[in-house]
Amino acid sequence: MAITIKRSIPAALMAAVLFSGCASSVTMPQSQAEFQLFVDVTPKEAVIIVDDEVVGNGQHTADVPLRLTAGTRRVAIVCDGYHTFKTTLEYIQPGETYTLKTRLIASEF
Repeated sequence: MAITIKRSIPAALMAAVLFSGCASSVTMPQSQAEFQLFVDVTPKEAVIIVDDEVVGNGQHTADVPLRLTAGTRRVAIVCDGYHTFKTTLEYIQPGETYTLKTRLIASEF
């Protein structure tokens, strides 16, 4: 099973942290307290679950990101006839962008 996770930190957030001295002292509107998660999964009909809530499927999430609240997030990808993929994204900062790419393994049961 191939798994690729890419992470990028926007320059504006990095500047805010550097000038404030501490990320926790930066106040952000809710939209800026989010991060983006692109999910590129095969098969495309797989369902994406974040923190026990269905948030989409693999049809469009490779092109249009999920916008999730920053922090630690549990991600599961499920599809009938395939083994479930699970991972935890830890210490996600606001404004970051992640790409999760995986291919589910067919189940024999």
